[in-house]
Amino acid sequence: MENMEDLRHKHGGDIYSYKNVCDFSANINPLGIPENVKKAILEEIENCVHYPDPKCRKLKEAVSKKEGFGSEEIICTNGAAELIFAVCFAFRPKKALLMAPCFAEYEKALSACGCNIERYFLDENKDFIAGMDFIDKINDGTDIVFFTNPNNPVGNTYSFEFIKNLYARCLKTHTVLIVDECFNDFLDNGESVSVKNLLDENDNVLIIKAFTKFYAIPGIRLGYGLCRNKKMINKISSCLQTWNVSNLAQKAGEHSFDDKEFESKTKKYISNEKKYLISNLEKLDVKIIGKDANYIFFKEKENFGEKMLKEGFLIRDCRNYIGLKEGFYRIAIRRHDENMNLIKAWTKIRKEG
Repeated sequence: MENMEDLRHKHGGDIYSYKNVCDFSANINPLGIPENVKKAILEEIENCVHYPDPKCRKLKEAVSKKEGFGSEEIICTNGAAELIFAVCFAFRPKKALLMAPCFAEYEKALSACGCNIERYFLDENKDFIAGMDFIDKINDGTDIVFFTNPNNPVGNTYSFEFIKNLYARCLKTHTVLIVDECFNDFLDNGESVSVKNLLDENDNVLIIKAFTKFYAIPGIRLGYGLCRNKKMINKISSCLQTWNVSNLAQKAGEHSFDDKEFESKTKKYISNEKKYLISNLEKLDVKIIGKDANYIFFKEKENFGEKMLKEGFLIRDCRNYIGLKEGFYRIAIRRHDENMNLIKAWTKIRKEG
């Protein structure tokens, strides 16, 4: 039996500990890797006899066209996690503000550089959505704030008005603001709630994004940051290893945006499957709390995850998030046949009590 310390930094997608399961614990695009990306990766294998481009020039060109940032305003990393650690070691903050629950890697990276963490605990009675008092907690002594939109693991999206107020406060207090938008691409209104609409060359704000979820390549490890402040980009880059992004990862990223219809196909598919799941969960009287992204956050009986595992389904037990307790879970939106089988197993468990 794992203790809470072992569980604290455990993530979804652990198919290595649980064999022959249908994995609903990792929020990956159910359509899988785009075919053109698969082809590009295979063709790049021969070039692995060479070192990768340490400046990721072609990859940055592709991201630049997608995001509207100059190549010098982009930083490429071995997954979003590497960028989170690089940020913390670049700035060596003494005091940080985090929501609880939030992505565990923020705490892990901050703790690794000796930072004191102040937590704002989200309230179940308010559907785990922060109020303006979260922003009020930011003061001249707050060195860094990590903020996720949509929230992970809850899956609720914050309004652009909230984002503007958060941005303004961090500018006023000279606080480094890190906005994790790794699930933003799954939103229908993603562009309208992105902090990138506010970024200026003089602020200390970085957006974290990744190819992991939307382009279904978590095994490739590829993330990136967007920042108008070139000094901040250079400072973070100085904390990265040389050749941190492999040839295969760079090539995958270069071609991820080539299929212009992939984004619309993904959003339509997830929207339809999410409606299917929510409709059936409502029939089972499941308490759904968050559902904006490509996952659903809900409350069930404390041993529900174990029962689902016996039925062959790995779901995300969220009790290891600080600020949550047993009984909170998350499921990804997967392919229709898998979603149907999940509902059948769920219904069976409910009937058995």
